[in-house]
Amino acid sequence: MSSLSYGEINDRVLDGLSPPRALYYVVVTLLGIGIAAFVSIWTYQVRTGMGVAGISHPVGWGVYIGNFVFWVGIAHSGTLISAILHLVRSRWRDAVSRSAEAMTIFAVMTAGLFPLVHLGRFWVFYYIIPYPSERQLWPNFTSPLVWDVVAISTYFAVSVIFFYVGLLPDLASTRDRLQSLLGPRHFRTRLYRTLAMGWMGAASQWRHYGRGYLFFAALATPLVVSVHSVVSWDFAMGILPGWHTTIFPPYFVAGAIHSGLAMVLTLIIPMRRLLRLDRLITVDHLEAVAQTMIVTTLIIGYAYIIEPFIAWYSGDIFERQFALWRATGAAAPIYWALIPLNVLFPLCFAFKRVRRNISLLFIIAILVNVGMWLERVFIVVGSTAHDFLPHNWGAYWPTWVEKGITVGSFAFFLFWFFGFTKTLPAIAAAEYKEQVAEKKKHELKISVDWQTPETGQGTRTGLLAVFGEIDLLKNALELLRGTPFKPSEIFSPIKIEEVDQFGAVRRSPVRYWTLTGALAGLMGGFALAIGSALVNGLIVGGKHPVSIIPYCIIGFEGTILLGTIGNLIGVIVHARLRPGRSHPAYDPRFSRDKFGLLVACDSARIQEARTILENAQAQEIRVISPAAQEGPDA
Repeated sequence: MSSLSYGEINDRVLDGLSPPRALYYVVVTLLGIGIAAFVSIWTYQVRTGMGVAGISHPVGWGVYIGNFVFWVGIAHSGTLISAILHLVRSRWRDAVSRSAEAMTIFAVMTAGLFPLVHLGRFWVFYYIIPYPSERQLWPNFTSPLVWDVVAISTYFAVSVIFFYVGLLPDLASTRDRLQSLLGPRHFRTRLYRTLAMGWMGAASQWRHYGRGYLFFAALATPLVVSVHSVVSWDFAMGILPGWHTTIFPPYFVAGAIHSGLAMVLTLIIPMRRLLRLDRLITVDHLEAVAQTMIVTTLIIGYAYIIEPFIAWYSGDIFERQFALWRATGAAAPIYWALIPLNVLFPLCFAFKRVRRNISLLFIIAILVNVGMWLERVFIVVGSTAHDFLPHNWGAYWPTWVEKGITVGSFAFFLFWFFGFTKTLPAIAAAEYKEQVAEKKKHELKISVDWQTPETGQGTRTGLLAVFGEIDLLKNALELLRGTPFKPSEIFSPIKIEEVDQFGAVRRSPVRYWTLTGALAGLMGGFALAIGSALVNGLIVGGKHPVSIIPYCIIGFEGTILLGTIGNLIGVIVHARLRPGRSHPAYDPRFSRDKFGLLVACDSARIQEARTILENAQAQEIRVISPAAQEGPDA
């Protein structure tokens, strides 16, 4: 990585968006056929009835709910890599974060299909949406199933916003490259110009963007823990043996991250080869993912050991018989297969030779995906098939309908991911460039006590200096300190911490938008839950209809959702992001590898300012119209 320049990183990432080869179209066509089969089989199930599926008494939940839990788990690694590792400043995340974020969105989309498939009459899904109606039947916010809808919806919305905001600098790079290759009026150029929202890499934009992105990560971090905890409560809030246990939330979260990281390896290893990203996604990055999986493997292994111990130590005869049945009954082969698939094979990552062998990484990742899918289905089916009373025990085996829909869901997921790799930058190039900047970083301190420019008699104008290195830009800022020439704007392909608040600009006010949104979401969540309970007004068992403790889940999800939306609005407002916006001094090279410094000065002193910039080894200096010096915040 250290041998790559900003421009090379930019070009290698955007080269992945070049027209695909024939093999790509073949694969996408096959995936499209898989989706068509999915829709056809689902249509057959809807027209014929749920009897074509294998679910029946006593197994009311089968592969469909197992798939739902599996795909929600797959979605978790994207937030882990993007949000949590961003907060702890883990640098290896930059090579894989974009793909993991995209995977998160597509996995949540896939997971969202299965409650509808399982519902049978999917057109009545609106029953669970809280809205005023003549029925006066509002959702029961003490139900874990309603918690699921709220949590998954929030997670999807936050993931999409987080993904899009992170894309902005790279969308601008794509826009500028397509403009030079295809022209400004080409459809693709106009599309990416709209998506880039007028991003120019100006220091005034980077300041608000950096603060907003940090808040996005801070909001998404507790969300990733809460979502799969809520999914686990679908089971833990029940009373069936094997489900009713407090270990489920951490167990499900660890399992979700475990399967998600395995899916990251499964997707990225072939992607880096097909898109020729070997120098950007290195073996070191893949090894870091494998090392993270060692931690989740140990947690999963601990859960596998402690579950039978809890069943024995509890003294509950039903828990004991269920634990014994899992280990020795008809489902025992699946139970014992989970240990090598989810624990023993990934524990091989403890050996450096294994985790640096790309073929072994790929094979073990697939085995973990298989193991985690089996585990999710086993959890769902096991307890319902073997509950309290022997006469209520039953067997379950998925029919061809369930198998076809399951295979189709994988085609649906991969179809979206393949489309992503050829339409959006697969690597966060701007963040990757920051790693290069950190390796070259010099101990050059930038002061922000700029003097107010003198008011001369001439017309106010500006000089734009273009630099090829970040250190030359910093040196120019130092040379300007103490002179009457004020930096009006700085353009760069990366965020420069030393000039984050040049000109003694106050701290970014984005945090106020985030706080306002979070408080509104908190109050709105509780108001919605309490109001729904009072509308229904059901007194059951002498209990008041309002239950504050379960409503905390709704309040929390509302806090995260509206806090994220408020944060997004704050970034858009203060960074002045809008489609089609441009700056007179902006140069498309600034999104690739060049740095720009716009200096405000009187027309009578242009030569003096030019001399200072020439001494700073500017590659190019040109005069900008007077309006340009005001900058995007004017």
